[in-house]
Amino acid sequence: MYPLPDAYRGRILFAGRKITMKKRTTAYLTYASLLTALAIILSYFPEIPLAFFAPWLKLDFSFVPMLLLGLSLGPLAGVIALTITNLVHLLGGTTAGVGELANMVVGLSFLLPGMIAYRVRRTHQSALIGMLIGIVLMVIAGMVSNKYLLIPFFFGEQIATFDMSGYLLGAVLPFNLIKGAVVMLITNLLYKRLSDILKKAEKDCDVNDKGRC
Repeated sequence: MYPLPDAYRGRILFAGRKITMKKRTTAYLTYASLLTALAIILSYFPEIPLAFFAPWLKLDFSFVPMLLLGLSLGPLAGVIALTITNLVHLLGGTTAGVGELANMVVGLSFLLPGMIAYRVRRTHQSALIGMLIGIVLMVIAGMVSNKYLLIPFFFGEQIATFDMSGYLLGAVLPFNLIKGAVVMLITNLLYKRLSDILKKAEKDCDVNDKGRC
């Protein structure tokens, strides 16, 4: 058997790489779609009211799949999942977009530090530090969005009689601390397992350019 000319060998290798990249992209899109769908579901159920703070402050777990997605595929993937989730809520929402805007502000504040930190340096420690920074920023963003967006929208003219300082310090601050800590804990428990699955899928997609998946 005679060896293939270099020109034909190059074409075969290029075709193999193209097939591999296409299959890998399909796997990534499937993974991103599933986690985004899970984020949407978790934004509706379960919602745990923390009545000892305020009855409308409800703990949900939608940030978990968003954070997992951002750590796995990069910050843009997490931001897209957050945006899609809020757009779905906007379609059936009753806050004229105010609630969704506040959720975007809070979500970006919490998600981006961890996702960016892990993107820059892919270590467990950098991810944890980023998530801790995210919790602090989420607390600040939650207080700002409640003070200037949510409370004015819901209370209107009655805002003059509303105990804003007591609400922000006694309800919004601890609520976001608890939510951030819970999301961070669950993400920390799940990410290693999901990361191993994703890495195995990448290996199966022929990193040696043999065009198999």
